[in-house]
Parts: sequence; structure tokens; C-alpha cells
Amino acid sequence: MLVPQQAVDEQARLAILASLGIVDSPRIEEIDRITRMAARQFQAKAVVVSLIDADRQWFLSHTGVDIKQSPRDTSFCGHTILQSSPLIIRDARLDLRFHDNPLVSGEPHIVFYAGCALYSKEGVALGALCLIDDRTRAWSDEDQQTLLDMTALVQSYIFHLENRQYTARVEDNLAKSEALFEQTFAHAAVGFSLVALDWRWLRINPQVCNMLGYGEHQLRTCLLHDVTHPDDLYAENILVPRLLSGEINSFSVEKLLQRADGGTLWVTLTASLVRNAAGDAHHYIVVISDITERKHIEQALYSLQEDLERRVAARTHELQMAMDQLHQEIAQRLTRERELTESKNRLRAITDNIPALICHVDANEQYTFVNHFHANWYGVEENKVNGQQVRDVVGYESYEKIQPYIRQVLQGMTVSYEIELPEDPRHGKGGVLHTTLIPCDDVRNGYYGLSTDISEIKELQAQLEFEANHDSLTGLPNRRAFQQSLIYAAKQQEKADKDIALLFLDIDNFKAYNDTYGHEFGDLILKFFGHTLRDNLRSQDIVARLAGDEFTVLLGHLVNTEHDVSRICISLMSALHGIERVGGVPVALSASIGVAVGRARQPLLPDTLMARADAAMYRAKQSGKGRYYLG
Repeated sequence: MLVPQQAVDEQARLAILASLGIVDSPRIEEIDRITRMAARQFQAKAVVVSLIDADRQWFLSHTGVDIKQSPRDTSFCGHTILQSSPLIIRDARLDLRFHDNPLVSGEPHIVFYAGCALYSKEGVALGALCLIDDRTRAWSDEDQQTLLDMTALVQSYIFHLENRQYTARVEDNLAKSEALFEQTFAHAAVGFSLVALDWRWLRINPQVCNMLGYGEHQLRTCLLHDVTHPDDLYAENILVPRLLSGEINSFSVEKLLQRADGGTLWVTLTASLVRNAAGDAHHYIVVISDITERKHIEQALYSLQEDLERRVAARTHELQMAMDQLHQEIAQRLTRERELTESKNRLRAITDNIPALICHVDANEQYTFVNHFHANWYGVEENKVNGQQVRDVVGYESYEKIQPYIRQVLQGMTVSYEIELPEDPRHGKGGVLHTTLIPCDDVRNGYYGLSTDISEIKELQAQLEFEANHDSLTGLPNRRAFQQSLIYAAKQQEKADKDIALLFLDIDNFKAYNDTYGHEFGDLILKFFGHTLRDNLRSQDIVARLAGDEFTVLLGHLVNTEHDVSRICISLMSALHGIERVGGVPVALSASIGVAVGRARQPLLPDTLMARADAAMYRAKQSGKGRYYLG
């Protein structure tokens, strides 16, 4: 018995499974409904939704079996999660991995098994949906697609659990952040407030109320200007336009405010602008610090002329430095903007000269940038692509193929794929593209795409593969390709209902033609011989040239084996006899044919079958050539 190995990502897989909290949970009606539906659809003895834990498989849902779990070491589903495609076992009794498994030799006597892995959102296999039966049964492509569809239903529930857990974590973090903000806002040592663009109070912390002597409800009915001393009403008018224009991020001014009891309060007022997601000004954050005591000290010092002059000079110098710094910042900003423009131009020049399709697409699947090669490949104008949907540029048929990869990259995953896109006069040249999609650091900004046209590489690859498996002279499969076909046929023969036969053919007197008329004429004989074999056999029969003047034919699906083989051999010899001239030269073509039969439902070694056919061919040649011999 083959024990299932642990997954490569076993620790992460177990952590995700534990976080879902569904192992050893009560039964879930939504999942039970799917298992019952699968049992009815496939007429299976049992249907199970299993989750593979560290040392067991636990049944989230099951019908047709009474147990809730079993050891992982004997589980079929433990093998299913290790492969990307469904695991189909038509007869476990004949499978070397499972024939001695206690679930096969004992209850529930598993013969047939079909399982499909269940994945988390990160693509980690957690378990499987599987069908179990105590008899062999046929399995079609339609059955497999139905199993995949039902697995997707169960998997959608797992995705729902993951999404629900993620939402709970986000809401918890948001609640903690809001609570922290409220505590900071309420207990700040300075006055903290949110003020509308027209200077209405929106929110006020207790420290502002304590400074001004007003209740919160009183301040909410007035403007910030209403509690400003008349002599100091317009101190910030110069700075507000600069703040709104974005020239500065914040400003601080000293203001004289009026308290509710008629007194005055000197404060440092620091204002910064909050913009909404669209970039429009929304409200101010205003921080007020009480500097009354400091101002009283300054006024006492200003009574002395010498001190006043020193302070005025110092203040003038500070203002000059501030202006110089401001000028430097403006100059640096202009320099950065100029460098950014030059950088963009260089980037455009570089990308337009790279023989690859380069683009940037935002989170709404709208193009924001394409290079010249990308625009030319899809037959669009560069200056008209920006803002267009990917679907509209590449065409609906191509979009259907690439949409799953776009969905993955917008979830933060880097994906690479090769895909053949159809030629469409409205949507590009068509061909095979190798594409890599890379998410932006913030997935809300979309992703970058880099594609290269590998159509010529694919064509060359196909050509090389054809040449590796075909004889260059006759165009028939060569020895390598024929041996692969023979090995496959031999493996199938143990379960097949009909016989197969191997014909080994050797052209009679070929050396004489070659020596008399030369090698070019010999090559022509080989071509005629190969074409004659191909033209006089069934489409499912495999014809190959092994080497020299030796050819082989693999006949399948024989009903009346000896009769069919005799009829085919006689037909081939007759067809060869009918060739009177090759290249204008009179010929009398014939072949010695050795036949070896592989019986249905019997073990068969390819080399043994080939040796028997070769020996039979020599018997035919020794018997006078131009005939066949059934070995």
C-alpha cells in the first residue's frame, strides 16, 4: 500500500485548515445538500467531502458511509490533494497503490474512486470531494466536468468562510483604531478640533471647551471667527489660499481668542487641510495650544526698547530665512517636476523600442499606458488607448481567455502564462503570447503587463518535435515514435476487449534495386513502399519505417483476428504487386511479412511482440519471399 506523502506546503495548509474552524464542527446543510445531489447524479454508493488533517481525514459531509473520519495513511483523498487534476481510479484492486489498502480489501470495499481537490483562496489544497463505489464503472469527460462543477460549489463555501474571517479581522482592527482615535481626541493635552471649510466647528475635544470656557453645544452654533478677537480676525487670510491650493501642507499662526467670560486667550493655531478621495478640500484639522503665559512674558520684555529692537531684528532675520527656505523649496519642486517629465520621456523612448508588449492597467481594467509595440500588435492608436477597457481593446474572445489571470493579479498575485490568441482584424494580429502580470505595490493601483510574441518559437518547437518522431525520407513515424505507440498499446492490452497484431515488413530484393540503380532510386522505392502501405491500411493503423527497408504496422481493434490479418496482408501484397514502374523503371515490388498477435486481456511485452514479428518475417522470407507468416 502506498501511503500518501505530506504536501510541500503542509504547515501552511494545516494552519489555514485550523483557522477555518470547521474540523469537528456540526454538519452543514449546504454541503450535505451537495453530497446528496452528487450521490443521485452519479448513482454512487458513497459521496464524501473530506478535510485532510495532520493524521486523519475528517468528513465535513458524507452520505453512504457511517463513519466521520479515518486515518490519513489509508485515505485516497490524501493522494488527491497532491495533484492538480482529479484522481480517477476505475479499479483499485488492480492499482499498485491501493490494491492492498484495507479500505479496498475490507469495508467499504472500494473499487471505484473519483476525487477532486478543494482549495483555499491562496490555492492551498485542504481536502477533496470524492465518489466511492464497490464496483467498476465508466467515467466520461462529462462526468469529470460535473465532478469539477460540484467541487466548485463546495469550494465556494470554503471561500465564503475565509472571506467572513477576513471581514471580522478588518472590522476588529477598524474598531480598535477608532477607539484609539477617540481616546486620543478626548484626552489630548492641547485643543483638538475638526473645522469645516467655512470655519464651522464640526468636532471639539474637551480641552478646547476648557480653554474658551464654552460648552460644546455653544461652540457648535458659531464659527471659529466668532471667538476670535476683532483685532486678530484676519491673521491667517494669507495662508489659507496657499493651503487650499496645495502650496503648503499646513500653517501655524498665533491668534488672540475671546473667552466666554470676556477674557482673552493667546494661542498657537495650527491648521492642516484634509482632502477627500477625489483630491478636493473637505475640512481642516485645527490644533490650539495655549500660549497666553508666554505672550504675557513677551509683552513685559517688549516694554524695554533695547529688547524690543533685538527681538524685531531677530524676527526679521527669521522671516528672511523662512522666505529663503520657501524659495529653495519652490525651486526644488520645479526641478523635480522637470526631471520627472524628462524621466517619463526617457521611459517612453525605451519602451517604444523594446520588441515586447508593455502596459499598465488600473484596478478598473482600464489602460493608463501602452508602448508602441503593444498598440501596434492590437491595431489601436497609442493616444486613444488610455481609459479604454482591456476587454474592448483585446476583443471578447481573447478577454475570456485572460480574464482569470487578470482576476488573480488584481488580488495581488504575480502570474505568468502562455496563451494563443485568435487573429481578429479588429483586435490584433493573433498568435502565441508569453505574458507576465505584476501587481502594483498597492493593488488598488492595478498592475503592469509584459508580453512577448513567441509564435515563431512555438512553430519551430512543433517542427522539431515532428522531425524527432518521423522519418525524413518517407514522412512516416520513425522507430522512436513507433516504440512509444507499441508500449502504449501493450499497456492497454490487459484491459482491452480485442486483439492487436504487429506486422514486420522487409522489402524483397531491395539491395538489388539499390546496387543496380543507385541510392536515389532506392530512396524512391522506399517512398513508394511507405505510401502504398499508408494508402492501403485503415486510418487507425500505425505505419512506421524502422530503418533501411524495414517497416512495421500496428493493427488494432481486430474482431476476427486471423481472418482480418490475412485479409490485410493479402491486400498489401496485392497493392505492391500492382506497382509496375517507379520513376520510369520497371519493378516487381513485394515484401516478406511477419505477423505477431497480442491477445486481448493478456499481459504483453513490447520487445517480445517485436521479436516474434521479426522472427515470423524471416520465416516468410525463407519460405520464398512475397508472402506473410503468422508467428
